[in-house]
Amino acid sequence: EVVRDKHDNCIIVCSIENLDPMGVHTGDSITVAPALTLTDKEYQIMRDASLAVLREIGVETGGSNVQFGVNPVDGRLVVIEMNPRVSRSSALASKATGFPIAKVAAKLAIGYTLDEIANDITGGATPASFEPTIDYVVTKIPRFAFEKFPGASHTLTTSMKSVGEVMAIGRTFQESLQKAVRGLETGLTGLDEIEIEGLGKGDDKNAIRAALG
Repeated sequence: EVVRDKHDNCIIVCSIENLDPMGVHTGDSITVAPALTLTDKEYQIMRDASLAVLREIGVETGGSNVQFGVNPVDGRLVVIEMNPRVSRSSALASKATGFPIAKVAAKLAIGYTLDEIANDITGGATPASFEPTIDYVVTKIPRFAFEKFPGASHTLTTSMKSVGEVMAIGRTFQESLQKAVRGLETGLTGLDEIEIEGLGKGDDKNAIRAALG
């Protein structure tokens, strides 16, 4: 999640990592902020690439998000998607960090620069040009309702099928994940042991998602 002003000051508000591989819509994927499995070198490469994409596309001011796919074998990096606007992931990043992306983007649109906008996170003690740093883990899990759409396929693709999502905050990924699972209100209190119909007979990932939905 990137924010840029008219003087080419840029900040990375938040990095968000998908647990699912490419081929599953981001809205249907479990996501974690900040990204936990990247090396610092990989993160810095993505950071530089994100800013280069904004400059090339011509986003003069405001928030954008750039999505990447990384091959874990050889490290090849590809740009999957770029949204030159405040989007669903912007809302997640704002809630995860406390950084009001939409509010800042609106002020940038009327001529302010990042160093002229007070940072709400610090109560105005620092400007918005200071990148948020979080010492906790945020997990988002999509909520499916396939039981309400009997004709819909349970297989997840690049077309979004979730009807909502939950977000949880914890000091560790394990804590954050289990809070989010509990927040789905599907009867689970965390990573309980359950019997999943269809597991081991084909597409395990979608069998698990169907059980969660």
